[in-house]
Amino acid sequence: MISLTDSIPRPAFPNAELIKLNCTFDCYGDTNTALFWRQDNDRAVIGMTDGNMVIYNNNADIKELSEFVSVISPCCVFSDIGTLCSLSLTPKEEVSVMHRTADIEGQTDGDCLNSREIYDLLDVEGLSLPDYPYFAVDYCRRLNRGAADYFALSTKCAAISFNTGGFAIMNGIASHKKGYGSIALKAILQKNYGRDFVVCCRQSVKGFYEKNGFCELYRAGYWVKNI
Repeated sequence: MISLTDSIPRPAFPNAELIKLNCTFDCYGDTNTALFWRQDNDRAVIGMTDGNMVIYNNNADIKELSEFVSVISPCCVFSDIGTLCSLSLTPKEEVSVMHRTADIEGQTDGDCLNSREIYDLLDVEGLSLPDYPYFAVDYCRRLNRGAADYFALSTKCAAISFNTGGFAIMNGIASHKKGYGSIALKAILQKNYGRDFVVCCRQSVKGFYEKNGFCELYRAGYWVKNI
Protein backbone atom coordinates (compact mmCIF):
# COMPACT_ATOMS: atom_id res chain seq x y z
CA MET A 1 0.00 0.00 0.00
CA ILE A 2 1.24 3.47 -0.87
CA SER A 3 0.66 6.06 1.82
CA LEU A 4 1.80 9.55 2.75
CA THR A 5 4.82 9.64 5.05
CA ASP A 6 6.65 12.06 7.30
CA SER A 7 9.96 10.19 6.94
CA ILE A 8 11.89 8.55 4.13
CA PRO A 9 14.86 6.13 4.10
CA ARG A 10 18.35 7.58 3.83
CA PRO A 11 20.50 6.58 0.84
CA ALA A 12 22.99 3.82 1.56
CA PHE A 13 24.56 3.91 -1.91
CA PRO A 14 24.70 6.43 -4.77
CA ASN A 15 21.21 6.41 -6.30
CA ALA A 16 20.10 9.62 -8.01
CA GLU A 17 16.39 9.20 -7.25
CA LEU A 18 16.82 8.60 -3.52
CA ILE A 19 19.42 11.34 -3.21
CA LYS A 20 17.08 13.79 -4.98
CA LEU A 21 14.24 12.76 -2.67
CA ASN A 22 16.34 13.22 0.46
CA CYS A 23 17.70 16.59 -0.68
CA THR A 24 14.12 17.82 -1.09
CA PHE A 25 12.90 16.16 2.12
CA ASP A 26 15.69 17.79 4.16
CA CYS A 27 14.49 21.24 3.10
CA TYR A 28 10.76 20.79 2.61
CA GLY A 29 9.74 17.73 4.62
CA ASP A 30 8.31 19.96 7.35
CA THR A 31 6.23 22.07 4.95
CA ASN A 32 3.27 21.63 2.60
CA THR A 33 5.47 22.47 -0.38
CA ALA A 34 6.38 18.84 -1.05
CA LEU A 35 4.55 15.53 -0.60
CA PHE A 36 6.19 12.16 0.08
CA TRP A 37 4.84 8.61 -0.05
CA ARG A 38 6.20 5.14 0.78
CA GLN A 39 5.09 1.77 -0.48
CA ASP A 40 5.06 -1.12 2.03
CA ASN A 41 8.57 -2.03 3.28
CA ASP A 42 10.00 0.86 1.26
CA ARG A 43 9.45 -1.01 -2.00
CA ALA A 44 9.04 2.46 -3.50
CA VAL A 45 9.64 5.98 -2.24
CA ILE A 46 7.91 8.83 -4.06
CA GLY A 47 8.10 12.60 -3.77
CA MET A 48 6.43 15.44 -5.63
CA THR A 49 6.89 19.20 -5.76
CA ASP A 50 5.02 21.49 -8.14
CA GLY A 51 3.78 18.52 -10.15
CA ASN A 52 7.26 17.05 -10.60
CA MET A 53 7.51 13.49 -9.28
CA VAL A 54 10.58 11.42 -8.38
CA ILE A 55 10.25 7.66 -7.93
CA TYR A 56 12.80 5.41 -6.23
CA ASN A 57 12.03 1.80 -7.11
CA ASN A 58 13.19 -0.86 -4.64
CA ASN A 59 11.36 -3.88 -6.11
CA ALA A 60 8.07 -1.99 -6.15
CA ASP A 61 4.60 -3.37 -6.72
CA ILE A 62 4.43 -1.98 -10.24
CA LYS A 63 0.68 -2.46 -10.66
CA GLU A 64 -0.08 -0.43 -7.55
CA LEU A 65 2.59 2.13 -8.44
CA SER A 66 1.15 2.55 -11.94
CA GLU A 67 -2.36 3.10 -10.57
CA PHE A 68 -0.97 5.60 -8.06
CA VAL A 69 0.85 7.62 -10.73
CA SER A 70 -2.27 7.62 -12.89
CA VAL A 71 -4.41 8.98 -10.03
CA ILE A 72 -1.88 11.62 -8.92
CA SER A 73 -1.26 12.63 -12.55
CA PRO A 74 2.11 14.41 -12.25
CA CYS A 75 3.41 16.75 -14.94
CA CYS A 76 6.82 15.05 -14.95
CA VAL A 77 8.28 11.81 -13.58
CA PHE A 78 11.99 11.14 -12.97
CA SER A 79 13.11 7.56 -12.36
CA ASP A 80 15.38 4.88 -13.74
CA ILE A 81 14.65 3.72 -17.28
CA GLY A 82 13.46 0.27 -16.18
CA THR A 83 10.86 1.75 -13.85
CA LEU A 84 9.59 4.21 -16.44
CA CYS A 85 9.22 1.43 -18.99
CA SER A 86 7.40 -0.76 -16.44
CA LEU A 87 4.99 2.11 -15.87
CA SER A 88 4.52 2.56 -19.64
CA LEU A 89 5.99 6.05 -19.40
CA THR A 90 8.16 6.79 -22.41
CA PRO A 91 10.90 9.20 -21.31
CA LYS A 92 11.15 12.48 -23.15
CA GLU A 93 14.82 12.57 -22.25
CA GLU A 94 17.27 9.89 -21.11
CA VAL A 95 20.29 10.63 -18.94
CA SER A 96 23.30 8.74 -17.65
CA VAL A 97 23.62 8.62 -13.88
CA MET A 98 27.35 9.15 -13.28
CA HIS A 99 29.27 8.78 -10.02
CA ARG A 100 32.63 9.47 -8.45
CA THR A 101 33.92 10.10 -4.96
CA ALA A 102 34.54 13.78 -4.29
CA ASP A 103 38.13 13.26 -3.22
CA ILE A 104 39.75 16.46 -4.47
CA GLU A 105 41.21 18.42 -1.57
CA GLY A 106 41.72 22.17 -1.43
CA GLN A 107 39.65 25.13 -2.55
CA THR A 108 39.36 26.97 -5.85
CA ASP A 109 38.73 30.68 -5.44
CA GLY A 110 35.48 31.87 -6.99
CA ASP A 111 33.33 34.99 -7.09
CA CYS A 112 30.60 35.80 -4.60
CA LEU A 113 27.50 36.20 -6.79
CA ASN A 114 23.85 36.71 -5.96
CA SER A 115 21.08 34.32 -7.00
CA ARG A 116 20.19 36.35 -10.10
CA GLU A 117 23.79 36.29 -11.33
CA ILE A 118 24.04 32.54 -10.71
CA TYR A 119 20.74 31.99 -12.52
CA ASP A 120 21.89 33.99 -15.55
CA LEU A 121 25.10 31.95 -15.78
CA LEU A 122 23.14 28.69 -15.63
CA ASP A 123 20.51 29.87 -18.13
CA VAL A 124 22.01 28.14 -21.15
CA GLU A 125 20.77 25.75 -23.80
CA GLY A 126 20.59 22.23 -22.40
CA LEU A 127 19.68 23.19 -18.84
CA SER A 128 16.02 23.30 -17.86
CA LEU A 129 15.65 26.01 -15.24
CA PRO A 130 12.45 26.99 -13.44
CA ASP A 131 11.35 30.62 -13.54
CA TYR A 132 13.75 32.85 -11.64
CA PRO A 133 11.48 33.65 -8.63
CA TYR A 134 11.05 29.92 -7.88
CA PHE A 135 14.76 29.27 -8.43
CA ALA A 136 15.78 32.08 -6.10
CA VAL A 137 13.53 31.00 -3.22
CA ASP A 138 14.53 27.34 -3.51
CA TYR A 139 18.24 28.05 -3.99
CA CYS A 140 18.43 30.44 -1.03
CA ARG A 141 16.48 28.07 1.24
CA ARG A 142 18.83 25.20 0.48
CA LEU A 143 21.93 27.39 0.74
CA ASN A 144 20.86 28.83 4.10
CA ARG A 145 20.28 25.32 5.44
CA GLY A 146 23.69 24.11 4.35
CA ALA A 147 22.06 21.77 1.84
CA ALA A 148 23.58 23.36 -1.27
CA ASP A 149 26.95 24.57 -2.53
CA TYR A 150 27.88 26.75 -5.45
CA PHE A 151 30.94 27.88 -7.34
CA ALA A 152 31.00 30.69 -9.88
CA LEU A 153 33.29 32.92 -11.85
CA SER A 154 31.55 36.00 -13.21
CA THR A 155 30.79 35.74 -16.96
CA LYS A 156 32.67 32.43 -17.14
CA CYS A 157 31.04 29.51 -15.30
CA ALA A 158 28.82 28.33 -12.47
CA ALA A 159 27.91 25.09 -10.72
CA ILE A 160 25.37 24.22 -8.03
CA SER A 161 25.11 21.00 -6.04
CA PHE A 162 22.62 19.77 -3.45
CA ASN A 163 23.69 17.50 -0.60
CA THR A 164 22.22 15.14 1.97
CA GLY A 165 24.51 13.48 4.49
CA GLY A 166 27.37 11.76 2.69
CA PHE A 167 25.87 12.23 -0.78
CA ALA A 168 25.63 15.11 -3.23
CA ILE A 169 24.10 15.61 -6.65
CA MET A 170 24.81 18.19 -9.33
CA ASN A 171 21.88 20.53 -9.85
CA GLY A 172 23.38 22.54 -12.69
CA ILE A 173 26.69 23.41 -14.31
CA ALA A 174 27.46 25.77 -17.19
CA SER A 175 30.57 27.13 -18.84
CA HIS A 176 30.67 30.23 -21.03
CA LYS A 177 34.35 29.94 -21.94
CA LYS A 178 36.39 26.94 -23.05
CA GLY A 179 38.02 25.08 -20.18
CA TYR A 180 35.94 26.60 -17.42
CA GLY A 181 33.58 23.64 -17.19
CA SER A 182 36.40 21.54 -15.74
CA ILE A 183 37.28 24.35 -13.34
CA ALA A 184 33.70 24.58 -12.09
CA LEU A 185 33.43 20.79 -11.74
CA LYS A 186 36.69 20.55 -9.78
CA ALA A 187 35.61 23.38 -7.49
CA ILE A 188 32.19 21.90 -6.69
CA LEU A 189 33.82 18.52 -6.00
CA GLN A 190 36.18 20.24 -3.59
CA LYS A 191 33.23 21.80 -1.78
CA ASN A 192 31.73 18.31 -1.39
CA TYR A 193 34.95 16.64 -0.31
CA GLY A 194 34.34 13.15 1.09
CA ARG A 195 30.87 12.72 -0.36
CA ASP A 196 29.61 10.32 -3.03
CA PHE A 197 28.89 12.69 -5.91
CA VAL A 198 26.27 11.97 -8.58
CA VAL A 199 25.53 13.67 -11.89
CA CYS A 200 22.63 13.06 -14.28
CA CYS A 201 23.92 14.01 -17.72
CA ARG A 202 22.98 13.82 -21.37
CA GLN A 203 24.92 11.54 -23.68
CA SER A 204 26.47 14.57 -25.38
CA VAL A 205 28.46 15.44 -22.24
CA LYS A 206 29.02 11.94 -20.84
CA GLY A 207 32.59 11.97 -22.12
CA PHE A 208 33.33 15.17 -20.19
CA TYR A 209 32.43 13.50 -16.91
CA GLU A 210 34.29 10.30 -17.79
CA LYS A 211 37.43 12.37 -18.39
CA ASN A 212 36.92 13.84 -14.93
CA GLY A 213 36.78 10.51 -13.12
CA PHE A 214 33.06 9.66 -13.26
CA CYS A 215 31.66 6.27 -14.24
CA GLU A 216 28.14 5.41 -15.35
CA LEU A 217 25.95 3.63 -12.79
CA TYR A 218 22.73 3.27 -14.81
CA ARG A 219 20.34 5.11 -17.11
CA ALA A 220 17.46 7.25 -15.94
CA GLY A 221 14.98 9.53 -17.63
CA TYR A 222 12.29 12.17 -17.49
CA TRP A 223 8.76 11.46 -18.64
CA VAL A 224 6.77 14.63 -19.38
CA LYS A 225 2.99 14.78 -19.74
CA ASN A 226 1.72 15.95 -23.11
CA ILE A 227 -0.27 19.14 -22.72
